[in-house]
Amino acid sequence: MKKINISKIIIIALIMMITACISIIISTRHFKDNQKPSEMTMVVNDTVGGLDGIIAAPFNFFENKAAEVSNLLSTYQQNAKLSKKVTTLTDNAAELDSLKAENKALKAALDLQNTLTSYEKVASNVVVRNPNAWGDTMTIDKGSADGLKDDMIIMSNGGVVGRITQVNTTTSKVALLTSDKVLENKIPVRLGSAETPVYGLITGYDAQQNAFIITQISADSQFAKGDQVVTSGLGGNSPADLLVGSIIGEKKNQKGMDREVYVKPASQFDNIRFVFAIKRSLSEAK
Repeated sequence: MKKINISKIIIIALIMMITACISIIISTRHFKDNQKPSEMTMVVNDTVGGLDGIIAAPFNFFENKAAEVSNLLSTYQQNAKLSKKVTTLTDNAAELDSLKAENKALKAALDLQNTLTSYEKVASNVVVRNPNAWGDTMTIDKGSADGLKDDMIIMSNGGVVGRITQVNTTTSKVALLTSDKVLENKIPVRLGSAETPVYGLITGYDAQQNAFIITQISADSQFAKGDQVVTSGLGGNSPADLLVGSIIGEKKNQKGMDREVYVKPASQFDNIRFVFAIKRSLSEAK
């Protein structure tokens, strides 16, 4: 391959520059004298103009490409900054939602505490709630060292949510009333008013209706839809008058021998963070 002679290129470039300078001088002189340029001058001017365009084309091309690259880099940097801001805003929004949920749970716990002034209770946090057993059990951070015992009622979010089934030194396991498993220890409840009480047991949960199932109710007992249901205190395993929920309906069971009353829970089970273990009523402690 024939090598490029750099010296020749330089000489040609110098000749072109000298020619261009001479043409500019001649054109300027004719312009000042208001004379028409000669044919040679016009040819030289056209030639120089064309060569100038040819020589300038690569430089203009690279200059445009450099500007495009600079714009792309600037756009990329702006997008990176915007992405960082969006990520920060998303994190802040998630943190805000979490704080709102925690604040709501704390407010509900405070409201519940204010309604339980007649009971000796132990405040606790939920530390474990397995997604595979979300509606069955949870673990709280208080145990026998805090005076907790088996069968104690657990309340949260305004109502009864379950009872303790296993006590360790610093933690306790709670069986939730939303469990589809059969409750080992039924919770005795009272329906209707204290003047005309109707007694029964919480024996199950209907997930489709989001309702506790109360059975073992006498056939002639009368109560109305919307009546409150509270713990009865019978059996000695739980204090009386703890809110469970309100009646939404009833039906005969499959054997037609017993009434099944459906009770809407007073508590929300999807977000239990803070709970109270009810040890006993203060009147019982006297």
